[in-house]
Amino acid sequence: MRGLFADLLRIDGVKGVVFFTLSGQPVFQEFTLGRNDADDISGWFALAACLGRAREAELVFEKGRLYVRRSTEGVLLVVMGSIAPTGMVRLTADILFSGLRQPKAVRGIKRFFKR
Repeated sequence: MRGLFADLLRIDGVKGVVFFTLSGQPVFQEFTLGRNDADDISGWFALAACLGRAREAELVFEKGRLYVRRSTEGVLLVVMGSIAPTGMVRLTADILFSGLRQPKAVRGIKRFFKR
């Protein structure tokens, strides 16, 4: 699972990544500074849940920023410093979510030929 989030963690200024299912179960968590225990992580999801149905949000604080992205696969939270490139984080999140999507069943070529 770490391989999927490695690109996000390598971006300069990214301090941590947390990924939840839509029901709030943590799937992945990694922080470059310090360590968060399970109680702290549930608080992160509560913050994301307070945003309602917003698909994407960026919260700016005095010493950093928090990027929140919701999709059908889950909820992604990226903890960033104040100088992290948000555009790069968004692009990497797009790529990440496309990799998490389940491939749709492909119907065969028979649909093009009528009997």
